[in-house]
Amino acid sequence: MSEKALSLLKEQMDSVSLLVEKYPIYIPVLAAAEFLHVKPDALRASIEQGKCPFGFCWRLGDRTAYKLPTVTFVYWLTCSRVLPA
Repeated sequence: MSEKALSLLKEQMDSVSLLVEKYPIYIPVLAAAEFLHVKPDALRASIEQGKCPFGFCWRLGDRTAYKLPTVTFVYWLTCSRVLPA
């Protein structure tokens, strides 16, 4: 892999580190959508449709709530069940 590619990947992992430091338990939908370069409504729709492996939602009356556990997001992103070093 080229040095430029490795540098770009390192930047992305640094961004993941910042997300984890800022949101150690749950990542807000807006922050995850920004990181993934998708619209928040698209991410919410994916969660509601059961297509998002790192998030879940529930409904109470007219309201819907969303949760994206940080550890699950990192595991999904890194294709690993072991935290990256």
